[in-house]
Amino acid sequence: MSAADLQEQCERGQSQLMAMEYLAAEATLADVARQAASPTDFDLLSRVMLPLQEARRQRRQRCGEGIVSLDLLANGPDDLLDARRIVEEIPKGQLLVAGWGTLEPALEVRRLQRERGIYLETFLAAVYLTEAGRAIVIAPSEDTKLPSPNLRTWDALSSELPRRCLMLRQLDLPAGRQTGTAETYGRIMDLWEKLHSPFLADGNGTLDLHEKITRYETTISVDYACELAHQGIAEAARRLAQMLK
Repeated sequence: MSAADLQEQCERGQSQLMAMEYLAAEATLADVARQAASPTDFDLLSRVMLPLQEARRQRRQRCGEGIVSLDLLANGPDDLLDARRIVEEIPKGQLLVAGWGTLEPALEVRRLQRERGIYLETFLAAVYLTEAGRAIVIAPSEDTKLPSPNLRTWDALSSELPRRCLMLRQLDLPAGRQTGTAETYGRIMDLWEKLHSPFLADGNGTLDLHEKITRYETTISVDYACELAHQGIAEAARRLAQMLK
């Protein structure tokens, strides 16, 4: 795609954003960002990141206005959560979906969200049984490899988990479905921040501007609406564009 085509697509994405078509705007602007990054058009990458951040912020806010359910948990190895049913029952909201030692139900919910274009988000989670009760593991990425769901101690499970997973007790999560409020939104945002913070710190602590962009992109793959990562890419790309002039 030519530079003129990319600029036209960027303008279309911003028009969608102004029309409050947030999912369409996100898709359009994210495609511009991908193409601007390879080959590297740092000026365009810098300019597209902030409207893309706003589209994603609005997407999350719309999700937060729906149903909040953080206890969609498998009850055992034979309890296979039905992602399609979950999405049909809760087509708008913020979820924590946890299979028995697997991320598959949450991955399927995300796939259906993309397919249907709805304001629904879920953490990638799995349930484990320990001597201290059930543990809920939240993974940072879709390719996270989790251990088998065998019974083990809390400490043993913690030591076997991939780096940067979150581990919670079931009692740490609210039970039941709620209509989204400022309180539920704040709770969800706190979980997202805990999940993305170490990845954001990687980007903040990197001096090389190209590597900064890569690490902030990883942060966004963990939390699509991390505003500071979008701002970090915009600033690093702006500085690179100035260096190339």
